[in-house]
Amino acid sequence: MRFLSQIVFNFAAALLLTSCGLSLSLHEEISTAPDYTSLDAWASHPEFEDYSDSSLAFQQANQFGVPVFFVYPTVHFPEKGGSWSANVSETDYREAVITPIKYQAPAFNVAGPVFTPYYRQAAYQVYNVAPNPTTVRAYRIAYEDVKSAFDQFLLEIGPGTPFIVAGHSQGTDHLEHLINSHLTSEQLDRLVVAYLVGMPIDQCKIAIPICESETQTGCFCSWRTYAEGAEITNALEEACIGVTNPITWNTSKEAAEAGQNLGALVRYNKPIIGGITDARIDHGVVYAKRPHFPGSWVIRTKNYHRGDINLYFASIQENVRRRLLWYLREHPEAVQ
Repeated sequence: MRFLSQIVFNFAAALLLTSCGLSLSLHEEISTAPDYTSLDAWASHPEFEDYSDSSLAFQQANQFGVPVFFVYPTVHFPEKGGSWSANVSETDYREAVITPIKYQAPAFNVAGPVFTPYYRQAAYQVYNVAPNPTTVRAYRIAYEDVKSAFDQFLLEIGPGTPFIVAGHSQGTDHLEHLINSHLTSEQLDRLVVAYLVGMPIDQCKIAIPICESETQTGCFCSWRTYAEGAEITNALEEACIGVTNPITWNTSKEAAEAGQNLGALVRYNKPIIGGITDARIDHGVVYAKRPHFPGSWVIRTKNYHRGDINLYFASIQENVRRRLLWYLREHPEAVQ
């Protein structure tokens, strides 16, 4: 159960790094920026086969020919003496990126080919210390890579082509910045939907509205998943945190029952588990009942961050399909 094991490992690693104070023992080592004109700079790309091409759950990949720009979550957990910024040429880092390509990216590939850039990701420890010049530089380096990759993505898909952006955790942070400060009005018009998962999104400031229905386009969906009963502390005003229910795809606080959840991805290439948990919006997050599946007894945390996408995997796929059906009905000229 690699995904489940990854959840447990990453939470344990995060707690260990914080408790040991290793966030203060990193150094700056800035490697060469990736060249996104080279396929070697991409973790997934339509010109080579990779896990993002997998047809999982109930949906076939690439049903619409609409490309997806996917930015993966934090996988850079350096130990003492490590670098604040990941080196995209290092084998260990590239191997760590396989997990989100395998378990998250296929949730969005119903739309079309998935482009995922390797980027000089900021270390996990940036979330554990007060912002300072070093952490700000590390985050800026990561964002500049994502921005450069996105510009190359636009060149490759061509002018006028609609697209989707999707990210999780740190990837979502960079996409929110991209939407707010880099996309032109013409590019925003081509954006079918943005799935900005795992981080609080300031709907009072972002350049696109929150999605209020399952077929709305030109909008964003966002949620962070916690167990029922978890105590939440938000950095943003709750009224400004955009939250979408990943089962009903609206912003209502009415709970969606587990039976409405089309299915979770727990093990790669194994049957999707339907009705694994529910979803209810409150306090700027999505609350979910404890998921039950073989091996779930090892989950002790009330923060389901690592499962934000996987707990609602099949529901995400179906939502991508429905939004694109609606978008192409309204824009028949968009895809030839």
